[in-house]
Amino acid sequence: MSRTKKSRKPATAPKAKAKLSKEALASVDKRVRKKTGKTPGNRQQEALQDKGAAATAQQKKDPRIGSKTPIALGGLAAKADKKISKQQQNKVVGQDAIAAIRYVEPTIDATIETEQDLAQELANIEADDRLQSILSKQEDELALTEQEVDYYNDMMERHQLLTEKLAVDEDEADDTDTPASKSSEDDLWNKLDKANDDFSQF
Repeated sequence: MSRTKKSRKPATAPKAKAKLSKEALASVDKRVRKKTGKTPGNRQQEALQDKGAAATAQQKKDPRIGSKTPIALGGLAAKADKKISKQQQNKVVGQDAIAAIRYVEPTIDATIETEQDLAQELANIEADDRLQSILSKQEDELALTEQEVDYYNDMMERHQLLTEKLAVDEDEADDTDTPASKSSEDDLWNKLDKANDDFSQF
């Protein structure tokens, strides 16, 4: 390659870029700025989008998915139907009603039990075959299962409650006690003492 000699002629000098005016310089960004945050008015746009999304979600709901309301199964279905019919009977029709009247099923505690019912229940407890078998097991010093112990405790608590409600005099019951029943009480105390002695060995 041949060597070119430098010269100072204007034709050979490099051309300078055309200068921009002040307005053009102001509009041109010197550096690219990072965009952080959300654009102004973004909250209103998001709210509108949320409303639109909720509406579309309802439209896109799968029709094969059924209702999530619980249904009554088996023997409970009849009770539920009765409850619904009572509620329909007690509804107030008209605009002057302040609030809808709601039917409330009476609880077991709220029901007033007659003395005949209580006496019948007491007789049923005393004639209970399962309770009698548990008592005979106790007399024979046989081991009781947890279920039997729980059943025995429940029945005895109910029996005590019924006797208190019916105001059965314990004095009358004591008068009718025979000497054999007193001896059975002594036997029970002796058994309890023996059990305590057995535990003291450990």
